[in-house]
Amino acid sequence: MMIRNLAAIFAGGLFGTGLVISGMTDTTKVQGWLDIFGRWDPTLAFVLAGAILPMIFAWRFAQTRPAALLGTPFPARTEGRPGAMLIAGSVLFGIGWGLAGFCPGPALASVSFGGLGGIVFLLAMLAGMVAAPPLRRLIDRLSAPKEASHMEIRHLTETYAVSPQIAPEDVAALKAAGFVRVICNRPDGEIPAALHAAALRRAVEAAGMEFVDNQIVPGNFSPEIVARQAAAMAKGGPAFAYCASGNRSSIVWALAQAGKVPADRLIGAAAKWGYNLEPIRDRLS
Repeated sequence: MMIRNLAAIFAGGLFGTGLVISGMTDTTKVQGWLDIFGRWDPTLAFVLAGAILPMIFAWRFAQTRPAALLGTPFPARTEGRPGAMLIAGSVLFGIGWGLAGFCPGPALASVSFGGLGGIVFLLAMLAGMVAAPPLRRLIDRLSAPKEASHMEIRHLTETYAVSPQIAPEDVAALKAAGFVRVICNRPDGEIPAALHAAALRRAVEAAGMEFVDNQIVPGNFSPEIVARQAAAMAKGGPAFAYCASGNRSSIVWALAQAGKVPADRLIGAAAKWGYNLEPIRDRLS
């Protein structure tokens, strides 16, 4: 953990230094870059190229490795297509960037010298971050169509099964199938409010089963998350875990069994349902 924290400090310091040197903390330079129909300043194109080109090679290199140099899994690719929330958020971000000349990284880096304007922007940004989750839930309730259940019970072992997203009305079928525990591995931020962990918990507990909230952001299979999943699995009785597709629930199950069950058996059990655990074979061995 100490090495990871030191690496994070180094990466953050390097990022902040790059922002200052490149001029990304200079609001006039940023606004000049965005003013393509006026007095356009193209110099920030070099900053974009300097960020994108190395990452092209970095991600290609990452695809050849089972995990990062510090042992943590690489972030998973995002699931699905861009939706209305992403498009709306991108538009609002662009408008704010053009008006203020700041985006989150440079805003933090310029706190010490940005004056009152930088502080006001930072406070407004924090207020927006606090307001965004409840606003998104409200929009989901008012305008988003109800996401259909995609439940399919996929047994990896006799006592552990995974599935894509479920809905409260699926709980009766899980109870009838003999499950005593439901494990949520999908973050609330990915789904409408009707499918959030709290809604599923109410339905599961009303049916007399146990509900375990162990939400996993794609790629974040931390030791704490793996330990929480392992503890839920060790309580006894058939357990049912779900996420967006069942993939995260399969990966965390395998990581919880690492060193106890042969890697080939873990990988083979997941492969029956189309889940590819080969990239984490080293962690399973």
